[in-house]
Amino acid sequence: MTIIGGGIGGLSAGCYLQMNGYDTRVLEMGHMCGGVCVSWKRRGYVFDGATNWLPGSADTINLHTLLAELIDFSKLKIKYSDIFIRVEHDGGYFNVYNGARKLRDEMMRIAPEDRGPIEEFTNAITAAAKLPIPFEKPPEAYSIADFLAFPFKNYRLIRFLMKWRGMTIGDYARRFRNPRMREMFLQIFPHHEFFSMFALCIALGWMSARSDGYPLGGSARFTEVILERYRELGGVVDLNKRVTEVLVHDGAARGVVCADGSRYDADVVVSSADVRETLMEILGGRYIDARTRRQFENWDVYPSLLQISLGVARTFEGEAPKLNIPLCRPIRMGEFEARDIMVRVCNFDPSLSPPGKTSLVVHIRTPDYAYWCDLRENNTRRYRAEKESVADTVIDTLERRFGRVKNKVEVCDVATPATFVRYTNIWKGSYQGWAPTPRAVGRTLTKTFPGLKDFYLAGMWAWPGGGLTGVIRLARDVAYLICRADNRQFTTT
Repeated sequence: MTIIGGGIGGLSAGCYLQMNGYDTRVLEMGHMCGGVCVSWKRRGYVFDGATNWLPGSADTINLHTLLAELIDFSKLKIKYSDIFIRVEHDGGYFNVYNGARKLRDEMMRIAPEDRGPIEEFTNAITAAAKLPIPFEKPPEAYSIADFLAFPFKNYRLIRFLMKWRGMTIGDYARRFRNPRMREMFLQIFPHHEFFSMFALCIALGWMSARSDGYPLGGSARFTEVILERYRELGGVVDLNKRVTEVLVHDGAARGVVCADGSRYDADVVVSSADVRETLMEILGGRYIDARTRRQFENWDVYPSLLQISLGVARTFEGEAPKLNIPLCRPIRMGEFEARDIMVRVCNFDPSLSPPGKTSLVVHIRTPDYAYWCDLRENNTRRYRAEKESVADTVIDTLERRFGRVKNKVEVCDVATPATFVRYTNIWKGSYQGWAPTPRAVGRTLTKTFPGLKDFYLAGMWAWPGGGLTGVIRLARDVAYLICRADNRQFTTT
């Protein structure tokens, strides 16, 4: 059995399939596993490219049971914070606490005239913290009895979804009369105002339940733990193997061909690679059904991002682990103008920097990924100059906000949307796939395709919202469906 892609989705699918008696091989296009869930080292500093928090890190929500099927939590040290993000805007600040009651008090401090929408929002967070997420079997495997029982078992989740799914974060922000509260509310998830309120409430609900820890060691350690489990179960990984074609015989997937000419025969092929590359290039566009085509045409993706990673020879005691702050001057990048940045002050993880020093990770989200890809392809000199200009503005901003930064920078590393495309080939440079918008939240991309047997789609693109826990859930679904097709009893041991 061949799995395309060695990200968390591919490795997780491999784990579940090995548990169920299948022999699997993961083919990864890069020189290491992890996909977008990676870290990299620069002169003693480690810069995390993905992990902010892990939903299900504690057993206060039922997703912990899902993660514990794959992860030995004794191998992961988890760090918790009281603040998700600190938003600074127009001389004011807003601490987004990981607790509904404390968050309510903070919002009332800023906008006492908005008691109504504040209490409705924080009550929704309290409710979301208690909602179990069904994951025991994929909907494609439901019997008639399962479908009939689902509304009764999950009526609270369905009722919550129906209330909050159709409203965007931007819609809800307009309910606040206080202009400062309105603006800072939009920065809880910076530049994601088109997301469904359901996604925001669920995320903050899991945080309120204190199942929102950060695995120390970040993305690299998390990937390492999954990879170790996969190999312990007997799985095999081949690196530097970019799959270019799925071999099809009599309407069934029977293996793959790689860019280097190597061929791998298989009874089943699972792809956790980029969805567009999988469907349009590896499969040649031959198996896209009408529903999937509509999703490509109508669904939004997470905006691409620039990551400016800095190694700074000083500490930042007393600062929030994550901040959204205004830039000292706007940055024009193609059709997009950035006016703020999100800063992760990684002083909570001693493995990310030498003693007495700090890794800072700055994100600028931009929908204009094509600007950076075109620059890198057609004008390398200008591409490098633009990266340097962005870094200079970011450093000036950090100097203004924190002081003692500019002369303390020892390492500066800039990853653009073109970098993400280069290393992972993700569509539109979108680091987390389909966005959980009102149109998409609660829905999935099909995992199988008409006219092609023994081929399955896993990975972050199969579920709007993506994320580490979501990707693992989708990998589990695919393994379950493969067992069902073979009349095997699915197991997680």
